[in-house]
Amino acid sequence: MTLIRSLLALVLIALTTPVMAQAVLFKNFSEVQVTGPIARELSGDNHALIIYNSEYEHDGISDLPVTENDAKAIQKLFEGMGYPTQNIKVIANGDKDTLEEQVLFFASTLTRDSSVVVYYSGHGISFDDDPSNYVVPVDMNPEVSAPNAAAKELLFKRRSVNFNKDVLGIIKSAGPKGVVVFYDACRNSPVTAGDGTKSVGRSDSFVPAKIEGTAMFYSASSGQTSLASLGPQDDVHLSLYTRVLVSQLSSNPSIRLSDLHSQVQGEVTTMARTRAGGHSQKPVYEDKLDYSNSENKEFCLASVMVNGVPRCTGREGLKVASGGGDLPEGFCENAPVQATLAGITDLTQLRADRDTYFRCTALRTAIDARIATLNWDSTTATNSCDAYRSYLRNFPGSVHAATAQAREAEACRVLSPAELAHHIGICESVYRNFSFGNTNIPAADLAAATESCKAASNARPTDYELGFKRAELLLATGQQTDWQQAVELLSNAAISDYPKAAIRLGDYYSSDNAGFLTRDLNQALTWYERATKMQRIAAPDMVASLYRIAALYDELGSAHLATDAYRRIVQIERSPRALLDHARSIPEGQAGRVQPDDVYDLVFTKWNDGDTAFQIGEAWEAGAHGGPNLKKAQQWYERAQKLGNAAAGSKIAQVSTSGSTGGDGSYDALLACIDEAERQLRPQSRQEDTVNCLQTYLSRASMTDPYRAEVEEYLADLTASTPVAATPAAHPAARFNGSYSGWRGYTDGGRRSPSKECLNRYSFTAEITDGQIRFWSDGRTFTGSVDANGFVSIDRTGLSPRSKTPFTIDGPLTEAHMYSGYCGNGYFRLQM
Repeated sequence: MTLIRSLLALVLIALTTPVMAQAVLFKNFSEVQVTGPIARELSGDNHALIIYNSEYEHDGISDLPVTENDAKAIQKLFEGMGYPTQNIKVIANGDKDTLEEQVLFFASTLTRDSSVVVYYSGHGISFDDDPSNYVVPVDMNPEVSAPNAAAKELLFKRRSVNFNKDVLGIIKSAGPKGVVVFYDACRNSPVTAGDGTKSVGRSDSFVPAKIEGTAMFYSASSGQTSLASLGPQDDVHLSLYTRVLVSQLSSNPSIRLSDLHSQVQGEVTTMARTRAGGHSQKPVYEDKLDYSNSENKEFCLASVMVNGVPRCTGREGLKVASGGGDLPEGFCENAPVQATLAGITDLTQLRADRDTYFRCTALRTAIDARIATLNWDSTTATNSCDAYRSYLRNFPGSVHAATAQAREAEACRVLSPAELAHHIGICESVYRNFSFGNTNIPAADLAAATESCKAASNARPTDYELGFKRAELLLATGQQTDWQQAVELLSNAAISDYPKAAIRLGDYYSSDNAGFLTRDLNQALTWYERATKMQRIAAPDMVASLYRIAALYDELGSAHLATDAYRRIVQIERSPRALLDHARSIPEGQAGRVQPDDVYDLVFTKWNDGDTAFQIGEAWEAGAHGGPNLKKAQQWYERAQKLGNAAAGSKIAQVSTSGSTGGDGSYDALLACIDEAERQLRPQSRQEDTVNCLQTYLSRASMTDPYRAEVEEYLADLTASTPVAATPAAHPAARFNGSYSGWRGYTDGGRRSPSKECLNRYSFTAEITDGQIRFWSDGRTFTGSVDANGFVSIDRTGLSPRSKTPFTIDGPLTEAHMYSGYCGNGYFRLQM
């Protein structure tokens, strides 16, 4: 009854206003119909991107059937508002790759004359101290095994789609006049919830995005959930926020954005309270639009003609805006704004005053002139070709128009080939000196080179290398306004797959003294990871990025993720030299951090030679990791000796007589040796190294040593068991036991390749033990069988998490066939 009374009250209010109001709120998308006045022919440059996720693949994330109805209601609304069919893009139930690829396609259809509306309905996430909102793709796995909250957060971010950067950032890079966003989802941390809302979690972590050039409508405030319905008794098939939104816009499609929010917020908040037990849902609105980009210095989703001029309307609709009857005597002449106009700097206030006095011709002209002056100030501050062109388009009759035309001619001038070559030469010459470490470039030369870089990059906007060099010189000027412009240039280049720009952004975000950016390790990781996925990245840049990724994960306390980065480096590097040099800088014994042994084991597993083992021994002997560790040094020297290193023998003798390695038969040294032996991956190697530890101990221990009898008994047991392991009764595939480097990849270019989940090459390390093969690759553990002839067999039952589509690997270990129902045909190879 409470709901019915609220609806009746809303109907009565609507009937008493002069607006062509909706009698009742829509209940389903099929009812949506635009009834308010609108100039549909003016919507030719309006574009809409509608994204909804209703069917999630993982059982840990609840489905949201209502989002499909929401999206259809929004689509029908925009069609009724005159948006061309080809300008409306709907992405339904998109996985991570599909979402990112389709957004890129949508952005490619935009121009600088486009106005864009983005609507998202589905699960959303946000995180503490992160201003980005994240979309949960339908293929996201919410099961995360991580050592701490920071690592868990990073993994969730990697599995999600960054709405601010990977959706809005891509769209804004096309340069539309404005972007309006309706975000009908909660932004909570990814903790399972079952409360029937659109929330994936419960913890409050909403931080306003405040994205320049964008107006954002959120369906709920910080810590609140967005209702999918008002309860089981509700026969409505639209979520609460979207239902109110489409109903308001259908009756007044040209309503100004700020007025739209006021109407929707009040109605949603009131109706949410009627839910059984009460519910708090208060929508939020952020306006960061550049009003100089709009024809009438106002934004609405569609326009209506007022006195022959395309206009937006207020919350009362067209009737008040157009006016009716005679104006009160002295209404224009005695307007209070007459005395204060010259001092007003608030564009919102000026737009409101212009609407109030729209029929006062002289006063309206004066207000328009003040608006033009304020926009001129911001245009000259930007001082770019696009800024002057935008100003002339919006204010052709302004007193500043002549100056704007002159500056536009200079800023947008087409360079001759000789002029372009001249500017490129100056730009690259100074950049080359700067990149070689010469920081004493005269300020005048630096300024001239920066201007030449600007002229050249304006002439060749898709030459991201020029843009990169321009950004580097801007950063060298020491001016904060230049730094901000530099970051924007680097971001544009990085988004366009220029690896050096992404790496530089990672460097700045991870630096302690960048000066112009707040240190943000998550941002740094995002850019470094993005660089490693670019096709044009050079091998040295790839390795350098991976080293930085490893260091950042280690700093964040995610040692296992850092080790994964080192594993990728090992797979790429052709020599162990650089890795061994790097490992010498890693301290030993820091809790939660990568240990030297983690890297040494990876290196030795791949190269497995005496020289590598000898160099590791030298590092331990020299105290590279916080002090000499002669026990470990001796173990590595002994390993080097077994692999044929001639210098290892003298080193063993040297460290053995130092008194620190257990030369007196130290039992502690024996235990350390056995512990090191247990690190071997192959069972046979573990046993051989353990026997060697025991024999070394007995060769040095006195006959009266209290542990001698115990060690002799253990050695006898191990020695006696050795023949058993080698008898014909061993597993038929035991000869394949060991660790092997491997590669797999997909070859069907017409499928999803080369998307992130369907790459043409993955590297990994496989472990084979008595007929069972096991390896980790691309977020999954693969387990299968190996027969006596060396044929591998893996199917979807051996994948964890299990694949939802068919998956097989069949054939010889060195050249097997791989197939995925998701990615198509591929190959599988081990280096035997």
